[in-house]
Formats: sequence, C-alpha cells, structure tokens
Amino acid sequence: MSVVVSDTSPVRALDHLKLTSLLERFYGEVLIPPSVAAELRDPDSALPMLDWASIPGLRMQAPSDLAEVEALLQVLDRGESEAIAMAMEVDAAAALVDEREARSVAISLGLRPVGVLSMLVRAKEEGHLTAVKPLMDQLRTGIGFHISPALFAEVLRLAGE
Repeated sequence: MSVVVSDTSPVRALDHLKLTSLLERFYGEVLIPPSVAAELRDPDSALPMLDWASIPGLRMQAPSDLAEVEALLQVLDRGESEAIAMAMEVDAAAALVDEREARSVAISLGLRPVGVLSMLVRAKEEGHLTAVKPLMDQLRTGIGFHISPALFAEVLRLAGE
C-alpha cells in the first residue's frame, strides 16, 4: 500500500461514523500535517476534540516546502495547504480532501484527490458496509458535512442505492 496524506475533513468524518479503520485498511499509512493534527485536537467549531494519535495508521509529519504551503494559502486553508504540499513532497498515492477548491487544486498539481464519500462507496463495494445513504445522512446532520443534492444523488447511484 502507498502513503496518502489527509486533510482534516476525511478523518473527522470517518471518526464521526466510527469508520477510521477504513484509513488503515485502504491506505496503510496516512500522513497528516501538524495543522490538521491541531484542527482535530482543537476544532474551531462545536465539534468534539479528536485524539488523532489513537487512530491506527495515522502519523503526523510536517511538510518541508514552506514556500509551497505559503503559495497554497492564497486559495486554501492551512490544513489543506499543508496536506497538499506534503502530498506532492512524498509523491502520495492520493490526497484525502473533501472541499471542492482543495480537490481542484490537488488535480491541477497532478495529485489524485479522494474524498470520504468515495471511501464509503469503496467500502460498500468491498463488503465492509451495507449502505451508504444512512452514513451520508449522519454526516449531514451530525457534523454539518455539506453534500450537494447532485453529489448526494451521484454517490447513491455509484453505491447502487
């Protein structure tokens, strides 16, 4: 398995669903930058604190190209910027990001973005889940995870629901 780098959102969403085991199962080692670790430990919103160090397969590593991080900060938040910069540095197999702008930037830099919803579809395809729709509903109501109606419908189609 190859190394991937994650932003805050996929880890937070999988933790909310009690499915963080998918990270190690699908990717082996998942790197998170320090700002993502900080966002998980001390969220800006009413979300609960998350002890990222207790999640198997998750490891914190700082990006070394601070100029790239600064450039990315012009369009992305710090967690996304550090995650994408580090994904480029380590030649990551994927960048785990959910937000549209971060996904667009990742693609423009030659990275493969993977979101939590595609991980749920994959988990269902591989027999680890029986349904995706109730999980998307949980994400929306439980942590305010934004899923547009069109994306919701597309994920249901991909999941065969």
